[in-house]
Amino acid sequence: MSTAMAETTTTRPLKVLVTLIQKDLQAGRDASERAGMPYYQAAGEKMLEAKAQIKHGEFQAWIKRNFKISVSHARRYMALAGSEKKLASSFSSLSDFIRKETGNTTYNLPHTVRPKEWHEPVKTIVNSVDTERLNIKREELKRADEREAQRELALQLINIGYRVLATKLHPDKNKDGSKAAMWRLNAVRDRLKLHA
Repeated sequence: MSTAMAETTTTRPLKVLVTLIQKDLQAGRDASERAGMPYYQAAGEKMLEAKAQIKHGEFQAWIKRNFKISVSHARRYMALAGSEKKLASSFSSLSDFIRKETGNTTYNLPHTVRPKEWHEPVKTIVNSVDTERLNIKREELKRADEREAQRELALQLINIGYRVLATKLHPDKNKDGSKAAMWRLNAVRDRLKLHA
């Protein structure tokens, strides 16, 4: 850049840029939420239609198995679809709909308490556990099958613990993490897997 050009260009201080960037990012998230509302409503309508076809007591498992969302989220989508007096477009976001419909004025606002960062990875891992295999009645299994089922459960338990701790100990995932801590975690995991 030439000296003349540098003199005419004014740069904003970092403090000002941080605020402006934060506002832009928030505006992008808000626009994304607004654009998604008709889709959430349409999904809720289809969930209501599906619920009528599913045996009583099996809808929650069907939701979790097929969509990897919580039942409470599915209920919110269905409530949005059932809100005939109001169109999805009249709400700025799904959280806005929930705040207005339930009267919980602080629901999902930035200043409210958020779950710890490790909650979501743990939920993902827990949802991936093969519960059908683990729920087979013990008396239905042969002795070898029972040992294998226990081994599989032990390996899943080791993997869950490993993934949770890795998010805290890995230097790329956490500023307090280190290579030494990850080396130790890997060694312990490998030893536990050998014993399992």
